[in-house]
Amino acid sequence: MRRKNSARVRSVVLISAVFALIYPRLLVGAPVPAEVKTVVAFVFAPGSKPGQVKPWGTSFFVGVKDPKDEKRSYAYLVTAKHVLQNEDRKSWLPKVFLRLNTLKGDAAFVEIPINVSGNNQTVFVHPNDSTADVAVVPFLPDQKRFEFKILPMEFLTSKQDFSDLKIVEGSEVFFTGLFSPHVGTRRNYPVVRFGRVAMITDEKVKFTDYETDLYLVETGSFGGNSGSPVFFYLGSDREAGTLIVGPPVLKLAGVMSGTFLDVQPVRAVETAKIDVAPSSMGIAAVVPAYKLLEILTGPELTTRRERR
Repeated sequence: MRRKNSARVRSVVLISAVFALIYPRLLVGAPVPAEVKTVVAFVFAPGSKPGQVKPWGTSFFVGVKDPKDEKRSYAYLVTAKHVLQNEDRKSWLPKVFLRLNTLKGDAAFVEIPINVSGNNQTVFVHPNDSTADVAVVPFLPDQKRFEFKILPMEFLTSKQDFSDLKIVEGSEVFFTGLFSPHVGTRRNYPVVRFGRVAMITDEKVKFTDYETDLYLVETGSFGGNSGSPVFFYLGSDREAGTLIVGPPVLKLAGVMSGTFLDVQPVRAVETAKIDVAPSSMGIAAVVPAYKLLEILTGPELTTRRERR
C-alpha cells in the first residue's frame, strides 16, 4: 500500500465549496445533502481467520491548509480512538482496513497499519488528554480511484463557536456513519440519524470507565457508529424567541464515541432466573470538535507539516 505520513491534497477536493452550494437548499428545509455522506469511510478490523474482516466503526476526512501553500491541504483520517483498538480498549489493533466507494461504482479496501509511536507513527491522539476518544491518521486515498470529499478544518466547532452560534440544549444535530445490519454489499451506504443536544456542561462526564469532556445528544447510536462525524444543523430559530436572518449553519460538532446504556431485568420463566441485558438510553456521547482541533493544531502534527 502506498501512503505518506503527511498526505497532501489539492483544495479542489475540499467539501467547503459543496457546502456553499447547498446553503440555498438548506433554507427551504431540504433533507441533509448527499454530499455530507461522502466525507465518511467505513473501518473494518481483522477477523478471527486470515483474510477475514469485520465492520468495526466509522471514520471521516478533515483537511488542514498547508502553511506554505494555501492552495494545498494536508488530509487526515479521523475516528474514535477506540475504533483503532481491541475490544478491551487497552491495546491497539495491528492494522485496520478502510472501505471506500470507488469512482467505478463499487467499494474497495485500503490497509492502514497502526503505529502509535516511533519513526513510522501513523496514529496521533490528544497530546494532553488521554481520555479524549479521538484519533487522527495522516492519510490521503488515491484521488483517481476513490470517491470521497474532505471537510475543511474551518468547519470544526471551536469553544468560542458554542457561544457565538447560540448552541444550547435543543440545538439540532445529525450524524452519518456505518449501519452494521446493512454495510452494503457492493458499496458503502452510510446511515443518517438526527437528534438534539441534550446536555452541555463544563464538568467532565463519566463515560465507560473514565471521566472525560463530552456533550450529550438525544439520538440513537449503536455498534458501527463510533467515529462518525456529528454535525450541528442550526436554523433560523437557533436563538430562543428570535428568528435569525441568513442561511442555516452547518458545522462539525464532534466525533461520536458511543451510547449510554441502561440495564433491564430479563426473566427466563422456565428457570425463574433473572438476568440483565443492556439497552440504549437514547443518549449518545460526542467528543467535542475542539478536542480534534487541539490534535490537528498540536505540536506533533504542526511540526510535521512545517517540515514539508
